[in-house]
Amino acid sequence: MNRFIMTCLALAYVVVSLAQGTVKGRVLDKQTNEVLQFVNIRVTQSATGKMVKGAITDAKGTFNVTGLVDGKYVLTVSFMGYKDVVRNFEVTKDRRAVSYNALYLAGDQKMLKEVQVTGQRSQMKLEVDRKSFSVDQVLAAAGGSASDLLENIPSVEVTTDGEISLRGNSSVEVWINGKASGLTSDNRAEILQQIPAESIEKIEVIDNPSAKFSPEGSAGIINIILKRDRRAGYYGSVRAGAATSGGWNTGGSINYSSGKLDAFANVGYRRRKNNGGSLSEQTYKGSNTYQNYEAENNRGGGNLFARAGLTWHFTGKDDLSFSGMTMQGKRDNESIIPYHYGTVGAPTDSRLMFRRNTSDGDMRMYHAEMGYTHTFSEAHKLDFNLSFGKWKSDDNSYYQDSTTYIDPSGPTEYMYQYRPMFINNRSWEAKLDYENQIMENLKLEAGYNGRFSHENTPQESWMDGSSWAGHNITEDKEYFNRFIYDMDVHALYATLTTKVGRLGVMAGLRGEYWRVNTESYTYDQEHDPSLRDAPFKKDYFQLFPSLFLNYPLTETSQLQLNYTRRLRRPWGGQLNSFKNTSDASMVSFGNPELTPEYTNSFSLNYLKTWQNHTLSVGTYYRPTTDVIQTVKYNVDDVIYSTSENVAKSQSAGVELILKDKLFRILDLTTTVNAYYYKLDGFRYVINDQTVTGRSDENFSWDARVLASFILPYDISLQATGNYRSRTVITQGYRKPSASLDLGLRKSFLNKQFALSVNWRDVFNSRRWKTYTNTDSFERYQENWRDPRANITLTWNFGNMSSKKKPREEMNSGMDDENQSFGGYGE
Repeated sequence: MNRFIMTCLALAYVVVSLAQGTVKGRVLDKQTNEVLQFVNIRVTQSATGKMVKGAITDAKGTFNVTGLVDGKYVLTVSFMGYKDVVRNFEVTKDRRAVSYNALYLAGDQKMLKEVQVTGQRSQMKLEVDRKSFSVDQVLAAAGGSASDLLENIPSVEVTTDGEISLRGNSSVEVWINGKASGLTSDNRAEILQQIPAESIEKIEVIDNPSAKFSPEGSAGIINIILKRDRRAGYYGSVRAGAATSGGWNTGGSINYSSGKLDAFANVGYRRRKNNGGSLSEQTYKGSNTYQNYEAENNRGGGNLFARAGLTWHFTGKDDLSFSGMTMQGKRDNESIIPYHYGTVGAPTDSRLMFRRNTSDGDMRMYHAEMGYTHTFSEAHKLDFNLSFGKWKSDDNSYYQDSTTYIDPSGPTEYMYQYRPMFINNRSWEAKLDYENQIMENLKLEAGYNGRFSHENTPQESWMDGSSWAGHNITEDKEYFNRFIYDMDVHALYATLTTKVGRLGVMAGLRGEYWRVNTESYTYDQEHDPSLRDAPFKKDYFQLFPSLFLNYPLTETSQLQLNYTRRLRRPWGGQLNSFKNTSDASMVSFGNPELTPEYTNSFSLNYLKTWQNHTLSVGTYYRPTTDVIQTVKYNVDDVIYSTSENVAKSQSAGVELILKDKLFRILDLTTTVNAYYYKLDGFRYVINDQTVTGRSDENFSWDARVLASFILPYDISLQATGNYRSRTVITQGYRKPSASLDLGLRKSFLNKQFALSVNWRDVFNSRRWKTYTNTDSFERYQENWRDPRANITLTWNFGNMSSKKKPREEMNSGMDDENQSFGGYGE
């Protein structure tokens, strides 16, 4: 009897299950053809409008709504910054499953006071392992560089010298189009200041990368995606702009696409002129003396940036691509620094030294790559990429010192120094990636990555006691240095992605073997090899696991738990033992025996979406060993600065991102990052000097609000506000700061022309203020750049007559029955 009842219940369950209908599909961006994640899906009854079911799209842009009884329904697809897509469908006994192969979302268009207003595309897209920021609408960077653009990305910070940090951590990798592309910690500040912001399509922030990616950078990876428009026909633009600082820029781009070929090229010239300043107040505790200065800095230069590429689709499954990028230019800097010396409390300075710093240099960057992709099927492909990069920079620095003795009075002394440096850096990279969707719920990714780099940088020093025209110029052997650095890296990785019930799992393991060789020669060692110390050589092998868990709590919310192991390798400037005396108040040099620091990175994220709002809350915890930090010490009232593996650190924080669409004309993106940082105390002996650092801990937070207003007559207005609280650094802290940027854009003549105006750092408050305190000295430093405004005019042209239309447009005349397909992802 029990068996009979159980059988009846099972049959009833099967009948009920078979009677339930489903609707599924895939959602894509109409302009870029990219899948859209976390899009809101609503199913309502046709007759009453009552909501029946809901869902959000997954990492592939797909959705699947089940449990629908027979009846007529309305499917509504909505996402902030896009027009809603509405489809009517019906579930009957003859048609239980309804599928939409592709639903395209287009940019939102609204009517305000009977004037058509075009909405902006959503600037931020949250994905499983990254955040993507569409930057074509960032008005504050119009006419600017990639560095200017990065200043507007949440949780990213750029110093006045172009150094980049993420969530307060400077250990971050910066890539171009998914690869290092020749960027290193030594040259990336210079290169990013030359790449035109208009050539960038989007910026991805991958704060906890999987085993597929390099483990370099404990804070994660910032990936800059350059524009490469593949619309059929041709499309291009020409632009010109100027800045109140005296700089100007011009450039253009062209794209062509057909069934067999995709090609692009763009070229731009930027003349930079940045004015700023620096301030230092330094006190030596042992002698009770001081050294102070305040100076204006003028930096300039002109650079030509060009890139081009070609992709040949020589079969339906095979693509061959070639691309290249180059930067050619010069730079020139000048500053006059008055150094005041004396005893604390004395009525006058004891001496005054004027240092005139002038420098010029040539820089050349080349990067070329070749790629081949074979597609077995949509989710099964093989990708190979080979690239070569070269960076060469010849710098000439001139220091002219005049020292006047005041108390007691004495003669004025002069010193002239000339210091040329020749940076030569080249690298190769090979990548092989394999991807296979073995089953519906099982995906395999595996590959190899090899990177090989070599640097040879000589530094010379010449000096004279009277003038550059004097006859007593001699080589200053103490400051001669040749730095040679080689590093080879071999990596293998594999990741598996699967689903256990509603739980998504991606587990991976990466193994890396790398070898380093560091050599640093003095003048005597350069000319007599028998005097050279043995090179610092070391081999490493480390495993880097990763685990990503994703669980949907409801149709519109999900939870993510991630773990990865990361590292931070020291870069050339930190290893080069050359003594830099460009700042007369400090001698800085590198440490060729630095070793990597290692980080275990944990993060827990929560995502909730509504029709016009998105909330992301991410928490993270990062314990780090062998922390690389800059340390300073005092010898005979001269401050020395170098890098050491000092101690352990812990950082934990929470990042909140809220996106709101208000009143149809206002988009708000608010980011708040609050974190706790603790650095253990340390005690080291460097060059017979004992260097100590006290254990310190700090709670800091920063916030950024980006407000975009869509106004009538094709006018856009944008305001970006930033705030950063007090932050702990080694042997000191950095003071809080705040800033505001404004931007305005007007399109006219059917959007063929666009005029952009922006004003950066409106209140001149973007200043870096740091305080250092040790047992022997204390120092306050301040650095800034003057506010500036840019104006840029862009002309867009092209022939889109052969433009490929998305499937939705081609089928726009079909009824819902004809728009349905047997499955999605075909």
